[in-house]
Amino acid sequence: MDNDLADQISKHALTTAQIENEMANLEGMSLISTQKEKTAAEVKNISALADAEALKTAADAENQRKIDAANAEGEALKIKAKAEAEAIKLKAAAEAERAEMIAKTDLGKQEALLAIYSDMIVKANKGVEKVVYLDPSVSRESPFAISTMHNLNEDLHALTKLGIVASQQS
Repeated sequence: MDNDLADQISKHALTTAQIENEMANLEGMSLISTQKEKTAAEVKNISALADAEALKTAADAENQRKIDAANAEGEALKIKAKAEAEAIKLKAAAEAERAEMIAKTDLGKQEALLAIYSDMIVKANKGVEKVVYLDPSVSRESPFAISTMHNLNEDLHALTKLGIVASQQS
């Protein structure tokens, strides 16, 4: 009986050792599998972070490009506005000098008066779609009558007298 008992104990010890060995192997395989999953997750995380950083860098570069373009456009508009303002100043100075030179001559004064009459006729006829004929011999006092050269000459004389009177009163 001792042999049977020793045989059973020996079989039992062998089975226990096999079970413990299998459990250790399973635990090791479980640790290896867990570590592989953790490593794969870390690799995915690192890859996602790298992709996010690349996207952020690209977005930052695009935003900076847009800001630079807007700044350049603003500067161009400023330069254009300054150039236009300078052109207006130069034109105004030239017009003022021309007006001053014209005002010094009698012919210039009369030309200015005729320009006023011309502008008046142009503005009065602006938008006219139909033409009405008014016989000047019949409708001299009509508000629609165009001034004759005689009337313009009388107006020029009247204005000249005003200029003479004004200069004598000074």
